[in-house]
Amino acid sequence: MDVVSTSKSPFSCRVCHKKAHGNHFGVISCRACAAFFRRLASSRWSKMSCRGGTCDQETYFCKPCRLQKCRDAGMDITKFQNNQEIIQKVGQFTLPPPSIESFVGRPEFLLFCDTDAPNAKVLIDVRYLLEEVGRILNYGSESPVYATNQLKKFTQGYKYLRLDMENLKKVEHADQKESMEIWEYYFRLVTKWLMYFDEFQKLNRHLQMTLLQSIWHVFQKLHKYVGTMAYHKANPYAKKSTMILKNVFMDLNNFTVDTNWMSDYPQEHVMRYLTVQTCHDFDLLAALQELEPSEEEYTFLFAHLCFQYAGKRFQGDILRVTDSFLEILSNDLHHYYVEEQNRPRYFLRLAKLMKINNAIQRAIWESRPKMELCRVFNVLKIEFSHPEMFEDSGLY
Repeated sequence: MDVVSTSKSPFSCRVCHKKAHGNHFGVISCRACAAFFRRLASSRWSKMSCRGGTCDQETYFCKPCRLQKCRDAGMDITKFQNNQEIIQKVGQFTLPPPSIESFVGRPEFLLFCDTDAPNAKVLIDVRYLLEEVGRILNYGSESPVYATNQLKKFTQGYKYLRLDMENLKKVEHADQKESMEIWEYYFRLVTKWLMYFDEFQKLNRHLQMTLLQSIWHVFQKLHKYVGTMAYHKANPYAKKSTMILKNVFMDLNNFTVDTNWMSDYPQEHVMRYLTVQTCHDFDLLAALQELEPSEEEYTFLFAHLCFQYAGKRFQGDILRVTDSFLEILSNDLHHYYVEEQNRPRYFLRLAKLMKINNAIQRAIWESRPKMELCRVFNVLKIEFSHPEMFEDSGLY
C-alpha cells in the first residue's frame, strides 16, 4: 500500500479545504477540523442553528455551522480511528487501496454476495448410509481373523484396499450421482476395514460411529495416492496425470466436474474451494513409489493418519482412545521391522512414510479458514443431515 507524506499531499480537507492530514471520522480532513468535531460532536452546539447570521457556503464563523459542515462532509463519531494519534506523529496517511476487493478484503467473485439472499439448498440425507454401516458393525468382519498381533490382524483387512485392476473404469466427468457414490463407497470401505481391528470393535457404538464419521474422508485422500501408485506401477507408460479414486481412473487434464447441483457460482470459482485441500500430488506419489511400502506398512500408514486426525480433532476421550490404538500398532510395527524384516534401523524409512501423512493433515488444517469463508458466503448450497460427517472434507 502506498504511503504519502503530508507535505506533498494532493488531498485537501473536505471541511475547510486546507491541506489534509489523514482520514478522520471517515473523512479525509485536517487535524484542526478533526479536533473540532471530536470536541463538539456530542455537545449542545450540535442542536443549535447559525449563531452569527453571516455564514455562507464557503465560510463558517459560528460553531453550529462548522459542525454541520463536518457532518455534511460525512464525519461520524462511530468512525473514530484508533491509529489517529499515530498519523499525527508521523505526518503520513495512506492512499485509498487500488481496488474495492483489496479494501474490503474479499475475493472479487464474492464481493457483492448477499449472504441473506434466499438460496435453494440441496439436502443430502445420509441416514440410510449410517443405518447400513450400523449393520456392518453388528455383523463384524466378513471372515475369521487369526494372527499373532493386532497389526497382523488389521493387515488382513487390507484386501479391501487393494486396487482391482480388472474392474477399473474410465471417467471423464463427475456429476452429483458420481460424487455421492464416492462418499458411500469410502464410508463403507473404512467400516469394513476397521472390522479387522479388535480394539475398535471393543468400543461402544457411539464412539465407533464418531470415529467413522470423522475419518472416512481422510482415509479417502490417502487411498487415492495408494491406488494411483499401484496403477502406475502396473502401467508404467500411463499418463502421469492419471489418478485413481474408488474403482475409476481419470486423466486430470481431461476431467470435468459438474458443480451446478452444489453451487450457483461459476464452476471455476467453486473448484477453488473443492480443491483447497489438494496436496502436492506428484510429490506424494513419488515418495510412495520410492518406498514401495508393504501391506503391513500401508495398514499402519492408514491407521496412523485416521487415528491421529480424529484425536487432534476431538481431543478428550477420543484422543486417549486413538493414542492407545497407535501405541499398540506402533509396538507391533516395531516387531515387524526388527523380527520379521531384520531391520532394526528403520527410523528413516518410517519418517519418510510419516511425511506423507503429515502433508495430508497439513492440507486439511490450512484449508479451514477458506472453508469458513465458503460457509459464510454460501458458496456451496449443500446441506447435510449429519454435517459432522463432512467437516474437513472440503464440502462443509
